[in-house]
Amino acid sequence: MKAIATFWFLLILIAGPLDAKNLETTFSTATFYNRDQGSFLETYLKVWATTAEYRLTAKGFYQASLRVTITIKSDSATVAFKEYDLLSMELKDTLSAMPDFTDLQRFPLEKGIYKVEMSVTDNNARESKKEQSFDVALEYTDKLLKFSDLQLVDYFNPTKEENLLSKSGYDLVPYVGDYYPQSVSVMNGYIELYNLDKMIGENQDFLFRYFVESAKDTLLIDNLIKVGRHKSASVNPLLFTISISGLPHGYYHLVVEAVDRNNQVLAKQKVRFFRTNPGLQVDEAVIKTIDITSTFAEQIQSVDSLKFYLLSMIPVATSGENLYIGRLVQTDNVLQMQKTLYSFWKKRNDEYPGAEWNHYKKQVMAIEERYKTKIKHGFETDMGYTWLRYGTPDQVEDSKHEPLAAPYIIWKYFHIENQSDVRFVFTNPHLVGTEYFLIYSNARDNPYNRGWDRDVYERTSGFGSKGGWGSRIQSNFDR
Repeated sequence: MKAIATFWFLLILIAGPLDAKNLETTFSTATFYNRDQGSFLETYLKVWATTAEYRLTAKGFYQASLRVTITIKSDSATVAFKEYDLLSMELKDTLSAMPDFTDLQRFPLEKGIYKVEMSVTDNNARESKKEQSFDVALEYTDKLLKFSDLQLVDYFNPTKEENLLSKSGYDLVPYVGDYYPQSVSVMNGYIELYNLDKMIGENQDFLFRYFVESAKDTLLIDNLIKVGRHKSASVNPLLFTISISGLPHGYYHLVVEAVDRNNQVLAKQKVRFFRTNPGLQVDEAVIKTIDITSTFAEQIQSVDSLKFYLLSMIPVATSGENLYIGRLVQTDNVLQMQKTLYSFWKKRNDEYPGAEWNHYKKQVMAIEERYKTKIKHGFETDMGYTWLRYGTPDQVEDSKHEPLAAPYIIWKYFHIENQSDVRFVFTNPHLVGTEYFLIYSNARDNPYNRGWDRDVYERTSGFGSKGGWGSRIQSNFDR
């Protein structure tokens, strides 16, 4: 079982300064098995250097220092514990490039289910502490046909001397997290298959098949399917690379399968990831060549309906697509709007674009009914946009009658895009109408990811202290 989490250290609390940094780290795990040494758990930690506090050292360099604590428990009993200081590179100054830094730890464990607890504190800013815990299962034996977890790899080199990064003759630097921005053009993966020789015999032919599929409908991405022939053994490692430069914005699975000579899948492992590709521009010339005969798009003839549908796609479109849609809806070119609508959903589901569109359209109409106002469509409101982009929230905190507070709603998502434990705070500051406005979110790149105080004073006023927050807002946010 693979666990991934992103830590957001909200250093700016209600009474905190507006210029404090938000320390950002990502943590993930993977499990493996060694016949001689048994099962083991690896923990991976990445720190975004620009979010840590750097101090001048006695040597005249600037350096960040984090105190990391990892506790592993089984039935509430601690079976492993490690506490250490993680140091950044020494820098001459903090104005030049600041490389992010990554840490790997390895823990031998018996077969079983464990809770991994992790705490990270910036030694130069002691108030920035966050704790996170995850359940991890190790189920390996000498007889069970099973994949290890699929480890994402940043880069790798042949091993010159055995070290903590070494596996199967390579030093594997972990790629921590599940978020692949536009700047990353390839995915590297490493996985091990155990005990295949006991199932099909030793030194028998089989295939490793690895590919990318849509997380929404498990449809394979045609140009991202790779196959390699191997011979069965007690341990079959696989280190591979897949290009994702042309992969559009969205959620995907990286999948590895072991397939026998009869094309039967013997074992399978996958890991979910999110790809953002905002620079993927719309090719207008290509759209003009698209044939929409007998498609869902051809049936939509109304200019107003086409504009409504195109604009409703903004929450799930790339920035390049949004720019194109914005220009297109300023015209009355029905045919080009029809082709754009069809192209958009065919890109996301090549085989069944109509089904993909109908699924999204149902969400748009439900949002329209629930959140529309006299001057806005449902998808144009903060709550409607957020729902369409990220889906149904996993947890909702609705407070309409808290003393000295404007009505507010907190949406919590356990995992979206490149983050875990994401919150959105909406409020109706003036008790007018039914629309709630987004005033704060810890989602990466969200325009309201700032200090609490500034947003509260700007967007709410006249409702008690702190611009409208009641006494329970902090505890409700932290739930």
